[in-house]
Amino acid sequence: MKTVSIILPCYNEEESLPLYFEAVDKVIKDIQDYTFDFILVDDGSKDKTRQVMDNLYYKRDDVRVVSLTRNFGQNPAIYAGLSVSESDYVITMDVDLQDPVELIKDIVNKFTEGYDVVSPHRGDRKSDTYFKRTTAGMFYRFINKIEGKKVIPENVNAFRGLSKKAVALINSFPNKDRFFLNDAAFIGMKTCYIDFIRQKRSAGKTKYNFSKLFTHAFNLISTGTANPLYLPIKVGAISSFLFFFAFLSLLITYIVMVNGVFHYNQLIFTFMILSAIFLGISILIFFIGIIAIYLHNILINTRNLPLFIIDSDKKQSDKSLSSKEEDRIRN
Repeated sequence: MKTVSIILPCYNEEESLPLYFEAVDKVIKDIQDYTFDFILVDDGSKDKTRQVMDNLYYKRDDVRVVSLTRNFGQNPAIYAGLSVSESDYVITMDVDLQDPVELIKDIVNKFTEGYDVVSPHRGDRKSDTYFKRTTAGMFYRFINKIEGKKVIPENVNAFRGLSKKAVALINSFPNKDRFFLNDAAFIGMKTCYIDFIRQKRSAGKTKYNFSKLFTHAFNLISTGTANPLYLPIKVGAISSFLFFFAFLSLLITYIVMVNGVFHYNQLIFTFMILSAIFLGISILIFFIGIIAIYLHNILINTRNLPLFIIDSDKKQSDKSLSSKEEDRIRN
C-alpha cells in the first residue's frame, strides 16, 4: 500500500477543520491501494484551531499535529509540513474546502500513472471579482514574460500533489527566500495538470487582503526571476537618449525665445520641465524599489534564519491519553 500525507496549513480555521474532515472522509474511503494521513500545521492561530487539532489527533489514528511558534505565513507552514512528511506522496491543500477534496482521487490516479508533480489548475476564475481576475491574469503574464519562460503556471496555487522524490528535492534547497509555488514549478520532473473549479469558503474568512496579495506577488517575482534587475539598465539607456534630444529641443526653443523670433507660453514651458523632472524621479524611485526587493532576498539568505520554527510535533506513535485529556475529549 502506498502512503499519502495531506498537508493542511491552518491559521484561525477552527470552523473549517471539522467540515473538511467530514468531507474528505467520504472521498478517501473509496480510494484503493493508498492509505492516507493528515499533517495539520498550526501557523500560530489565535482562535481555538489548536484545540480542534488536538481533538482530532486524539480521536483519530491518521492525524499528526505540527505547531509553529508563531504565525510565519502559509508558505512557511507548507514547508514545515513537507519537512516532517515521510509518506510516498504528499498533497498540499487549503482546509477551507476551496480546494475540492473530490480532486484527491484524480491526483492519486496521476500518482499511479507515474507523475511526480500534479498541479490542479483553475479552469476559470468566475468566482473571483473582476478586479482580482484582471490583476491575477496580469501578474501571471508579467512574471512569465519578463523571465522569458514559465516561472509559475497560470492559475495554479499551492494545491499540489508531489512524489517523495519531489518533496526531497524541495526540502534540499538551501535558500531561505523560498516560495512553494516557485519551487514546485522549478523542479520540473514528470508533471501534469488537472482542471478544477475553485469553490467558495466553507467557513471562516480569507487571510489574504489586498496588501498581503500585493506583497506576495512581488515576493514571487523577486524569488523566481532575475531579469527585472536588467530593466533599469535598458530603460536608463533609452531614457538617456530621449532626455538628451529633449534637452536639445528645449535649448533651441530657449534660444529662439531669447532672440524674440518666437513667443512661447512660459507657463506651459515650465510645466513641461517640471513634468520631465518628476517623471525622471518617479522612474528612479521605481527602479530603486526593484533593486531593494532583490536586496531584501539577499539579506534573508545572509541572515540564514530558519523559514519556520516548530514548537511541537505530535505524531500518532507519541500518543498517550491522560485522564484529563480523555475527559476533555468526551466533553
